[in-house]
Amino acid sequence: MPKLRPYVDGDWEAVLDLCLLAFAPACASLERALGAELDWRPCVTGYLRSLTRPGERKRLVVAEARGAVVGVVHYHVDRETQSGSIGISAVRPDRQRKGIGSLMYRHVLEAMRAEGAKYATADTAIDWSHAAARRAYEKAGFVAVPTLHYFLKLGGPRGAARRRGPGRAS
Repeated sequence: MPKLRPYVDGDWEAVLDLCLLAFAPACASLERALGAELDWRPCVTGYLRSLTRPGERKRLVVAEARGAVVGVVHYHVDRETQSGSIGISAVRPDRQRKGIGSLMYRHVLEAMRAEGAKYATADTAIDWSHAAARRAYEKAGFVAVPTLHYFLKLGGPRGAARRRGPGRAS
């Protein structure tokens, strides 16, 4: 089983590569649903950079096995509302279904409790590419509360994504 530890500067390339690899299927699915190419790699890179700032990096945890980063998770605690949330999380696709996600989630949920959180949230999508995340969240004890998240392609024909509809093949 991997060892969990805080992110360090030397993890940057491994964490970025892991996230780009792990998020590619979900982003491809979203692109198909929207009927548009998304410039998602710079967005992921920028978001990850924001998580490595001094105030945030203490909440960025990596899973390491045999000297290689195989998972990453970030969490946030809002002391005022006594709530926690799991943000970005990913496990190398070739290491999924081996308990790494569950290990990371147990770790950050305990950290949230220690910081005074009374409940926690985690978000994911319902398409096939997020199935592993849903399994891991449910295994950790999360209960799904259905919501809808709408997207609209701007700059193209009005309603182009709507006509295609989510989940419809190109």
